[in-house]
Amino acid sequence: MPSLIMRQAVFPIESIKQPLLSSLKEHLLTILVAPPGAGKSTVLPLWLLAEHASGRILLLQPRRVAAKNIAQYLANQLGESAGQQVGYRLRNDTKIGKNTRLEVITEGVLIKMIQQDPELSGVSCIVFDEFHERSAQADLAFALARDIQLGLRDDLTLLLMSATLSSEELQGQLPDANVLVSEGKMFDVSISYQSVPSQGYWREHASQSIIRACQHHVGCVLVFLPGRADIEFVAEHLSNALPTVLVKTLFGDMTLDAQQQAITAPLEGQSKVVLATNIAETSLTIDGVNLVIDSGYEKQAVFDQNTQTNRLSQTRISQASAIQRAGRAGRTMAGQCIRLYSHHDFERMAKQANLPILQTDLIPVALEASRWGVCSLKQLPMLTLPKPHTEQGAWQSLEQLAIVDSHRRLTSHGQACAKLSCHPRFAHMIEQANSAERNGEEGATYLACLVASMLEHKDVFAWQKGHSNVSLLARISYLFEHGNKRFPFVLKQTNQLFTGYSKQSASKPEQLPLHLLGVLVACAYPERIAKARNQQGNFVSIYNKGYLLAEDDPLCDNQYIAVAQLSQVEQRLTVRIAESLSFQDIEAWQLAPISTKAVCSYDSSLDKISAHNCQLVGELVVARQSQSQTLTTEIVADLWHRELLKHGFDWLLWSAESRQLKLRWQWLNRYQSHLQLPELSEDYLLENLDIWLLPYAGKCVSKKALNKLNLAELLMQLLNYQQQQILNNTAPTYYVGPTGRKCPITYDLENPPKVSLPMQEIYGLSQSPQIGDHSHGKGVGLVLELMSPANRPIQVTGDLTNFWQGSYRAVQKEMKAKYPKHFWPDDPANAEPTNRTKKYM
Repeated sequence: MPSLIMRQAVFPIESIKQPLLSSLKEHLLTILVAPPGAGKSTVLPLWLLAEHASGRILLLQPRRVAAKNIAQYLANQLGESAGQQVGYRLRNDTKIGKNTRLEVITEGVLIKMIQQDPELSGVSCIVFDEFHERSAQADLAFALARDIQLGLRDDLTLLLMSATLSSEELQGQLPDANVLVSEGKMFDVSISYQSVPSQGYWREHASQSIIRACQHHVGCVLVFLPGRADIEFVAEHLSNALPTVLVKTLFGDMTLDAQQQAITAPLEGQSKVVLATNIAETSLTIDGVNLVIDSGYEKQAVFDQNTQTNRLSQTRISQASAIQRAGRAGRTMAGQCIRLYSHHDFERMAKQANLPILQTDLIPVALEASRWGVCSLKQLPMLTLPKPHTEQGAWQSLEQLAIVDSHRRLTSHGQACAKLSCHPRFAHMIEQANSAERNGEEGATYLACLVASMLEHKDVFAWQKGHSNVSLLARISYLFEHGNKRFPFVLKQTNQLFTGYSKQSASKPEQLPLHLLGVLVACAYPERIAKARNQQGNFVSIYNKGYLLAEDDPLCDNQYIAVAQLSQVEQRLTVRIAESLSFQDIEAWQLAPISTKAVCSYDSSLDKISAHNCQLVGELVVARQSQSQTLTTEIVADLWHRELLKHGFDWLLWSAESRQLKLRWQWLNRYQSHLQLPELSEDYLLENLDIWLLPYAGKCVSKKALNKLNLAELLMQLLNYQQQQILNNTAPTYYVGPTGRKCPITYDLENPPKVSLPMQEIYGLSQSPQIGDHSHGKGVGLVLELMSPANRPIQVTGDLTNFWQGSYRAVQKEMKAKYPKHFWPDDPANAEPTNRTKKYM
C-alpha cells in the first residue's frame, strides 16, 4: 500500500489514536464522541485503512454530497483519485475499483448491500459518522448491521461517531459498547444576537442582517436558512445589494455537481456567501468560513397520516443544532456567529431535535424489515422503536399494495418492488405498469419510472410562475420541454429506475401512453381515488375523505380523479397534483375493491327508512338503485349501528330508569371493583352494540319504535342472575327508611351516592346507612339530604353520628321555632322515627 500523504497539521484525535485502534480490536462496538475539527471524518478512516490489511471498511455519511466530498479528500491524502484505495458508492453515482478497500457510502446504500449479502462478505468494519442525526434509514442500517454482528458475524466491528452524540443514553442502550471521547480543534467563535422585530418579516430581516455583515467582512459567510424558497428569496436580495459578492446556494434538491460548486473555496480576494439549509450543519467543510449567520429555523419532514406524505414543517432548531451551526465558523480560524433570534429564544429551544424514526414515513422501513425476514421492528435491535399505530399503518399499506401478505412476508411482487431504488408505492406502480406493458401498453414502464422520479422530487411547478393547475399531464409536458436544462436529476433517476427493464419499451414523449397517468397514480395511492361531489371543486375519496380543488381547475370537470399529492390547509385536504381517471379504469385495473351492497338510510324529517342496492368503490357509494324487497332485520340493525356511531349514545332515548341503571352499574365498577361486574363504559357499549342492542333494534323500522325499547332491560341481559342480584343488593335504586318510605338514591361517579328524606323519619338511626358490599366490610355511607316538614333541605351530612351530637342542636332550635307542631327530640339517635305531627303520635 502506498505511504499515506498526511497534512502536517496535528489533529486533536491523534491523542486517542492508540486507545481507539485498541478498542476496535478488543470490542465489537465502539462509540466515539469527537467535536467538529477533531479529524474523525478526515483522519480516522485512513488509520483504519492502514490497520485493516484485509477486509473492506464502510464509512457511512448521512448526505450524498458529504460522502463524495470526504471520499475525494481521503483519496487526495493518499495521492490518488477516488476509485482506487478510497471510493464512494451513492444512489446514482459510484466510483469503486478492484483495489478499493475504503468505501464512503450513505445509509440507503448500506441497507441495499446488506439485503444483497446478509453476511457482508469481505467487510471488516462499518463506521457510522454523524450518527447523532439518526435518520430512520440510519437507525435501520445500524439495526441490520447489529443483527448481523450478533447473529452471523462476531468479527464485524462497528464504530459510532459524532460531534454531539449523547453517549450516556447510547451506553444504556448498548451496554457492551466502549466509549471514547476526543478533544476538538475549535477556534474561538464570538456569538451575538439580532432578534427579528416581527416574525412576519423574518426573511427581510435576515436579508438586511446579511447585507450589513457582508459590507465589512472579508472571507466566506455561511448562512443557515430553513428551505429552498427562503434561500432563493434571500439570494435575490443579496445579488442586488452585493453585486461584487459571490452568492452560492446549497440545498438537498441540487445536483451533486452544483452542491460541490457551493462548497468550493472562492478565488483569492473574492468574498463569498453560501446560503444553505441544515445540509451544511455537519460533514461538509466549506473552506474559509469565519462568519455564520443562523436564522434559527429548519424544515423538518414530518409524515402526515392524513395526506400520507411527508409534510415539510418549519420549526425552531434544537440547541444542539444551534451549537453545531455556530461551530462551522471556527473550523479553520477564529470566527463569529450572528443568531437572528434572542438569547431567550435559544434558552427555550429543545436540547435535542426529535428523532426522525418517530415522525417519518415507515413504509420503506417496514419493507426492508420484511425483506430481512422479520414481521415487526421490535424483532430488530432498533435503538428507538416507532409508535405502534404508525408502524401498524405502514404494514397495512404494504399489504394493500400486495407487497407483503397477511403474515407480513414479502410476496413475489414485493420482492420485485424491493429491488427498485424508490418508495415502495412507486415501485408497486412501476411493476404494475411493466405487467401492463407485457399485455400491450407500450411505454407504460418508462412512463411509470418518470412519474415516480417526478413525484419523489420537488414539484416541477413549485418554482414556476403562471402554473397553478394540478394536472400531472401538464407537468409531464413541462418536464419534456425543459427537463434537460432545469430538471436533469429527474431524467437521470428515471433512466436509473428504467435500467433492467426491456430496452424496447417506448421512452419518447410521443410514444408514451399518457392516458394511463391517472391509473399509475391510483396504483401508487389507491386510497386517494376520489369522486366528484355536487359542488364544483369538491371530491370525496373512496374512504370518505374530502378533497378540495380550485373551482376553475380543469380537473374539476372529471367524475373521478387520482390524487398524487395533498396538502392540509386549515384542516382541509387540498389537492396539489392529480390526474383524471374513469370508473372503467378502476374496474379494469382493479385499482380498488368494487362491491354491491344493500344499504338503507334514515330520513329524520320523515322518520323513514329506505333501502337501496348500492355499488361501492372502497367504502364510497358511487351508484344506488331503490330496493323494493322487504327490509331485513340485518339491514335495519346495520342502519341503526351507523346512526349511533355517527350521533353517539345520547341519540337514543334514555329513560330515567335506564340512566339510573347505567349510573348504578358504573358506580359499582368504579368504587366496588372487587365485585367484578362486566364493563359498562360508553366505548364498550358502542363496540358491543351487536350483543345487547342490535338484535332488538333490527325489528324497529322507525326511530319512534327504537325509542320505545326498554334500554334498562336490554342492559340487564348483559348480566347473569347472580350478577343481577349483586347489582340490586349493592347498588339499590331506593333506600327504604325506618318508616318504610322508599327514597330514590342519586348516583354520581364523582361524589358519594345521596338520598333525600325528612329528618324526622331517621330518628333512631345512630349512624349513616350504607350501600355497597357492606356485608364484607366494604360498605359506602349514603350522604343524607335531610328535609324539613315543608320538604326543603335543612342539612346535608355523610356522618349521621356526628350530626346528632353536634350541629343538630342548632337545627333543632330552628325547627322548633318554624314547625312547633312537629316532634324535635333532644336525643334523636334513640327516638322513634315518625312521619306524623305530635298530635297524632
